Amino acid sequence: MKWSNYKDKVIGALNLFRFDEDILRILEDSIEKNQKIFVAGNGGSAAIALHYVCDFSKGANKDWSNNPNRMKAICLTSNIGYMTAIANDNYYSLIFKEQLVNLASPNDILILISSSGNSPNIIEAANYAKEHGLVVIGITGFSGGKLKEVADYSAHIEFDGYEVCEDVHSVFGHFLVTYLREHSKNS
Repeated sequence: MKWSNYKDKVIGALNLFRFDEDILRILEDSIEKNQKIFVAGNGGSAAIALHYVCDFSKGANKDWSNNPNRMKAICLTSNIGYMTAIANDNYYSLIFKEQLVNLASPNDILILISSSGNSPNIIEAANYAKEHGLVVIGITGFSGGKLKEVADYSAHIEFDGYEVCEDVHSVFGHFLVTYLREHSKNS
């Protein structure tokens, strides 16, 4: 494939991307509401989850170095020891859910990134979150899968290709942090 063809695919996919506008308000209000924001994904989406947390934690403030009132973002894909212990001793499908059992409180926010929307560990976490009063935001590709159905709020690209879906999910993360910084109530 030529670069121009891939670039055209990404541009076309960006034009197809849709998200619930309420996601902006929910994230914008998270500091004031003292909500933790958990983010998770598998494979490339795990790396995107780490990037979201970095940007929420540092980049979403207008004046990060002088403002201790920041987003409380936690990446569920970064505790490798705990994840592998759960996967080894129990089931891989529980690696995110069990971390939520330890860390989450009602009204916290769970952002799940999954191109297929059908990863068992993502669905386990979403179901647990819904049962325990967390707000679930699903960021999906392809048809959206089960995650799009169970999430309270959705960001979705109807596109069948992991690379392009992940590119769009990354762009959405950068949009979110830019929006949050520009609309920060905590500067």
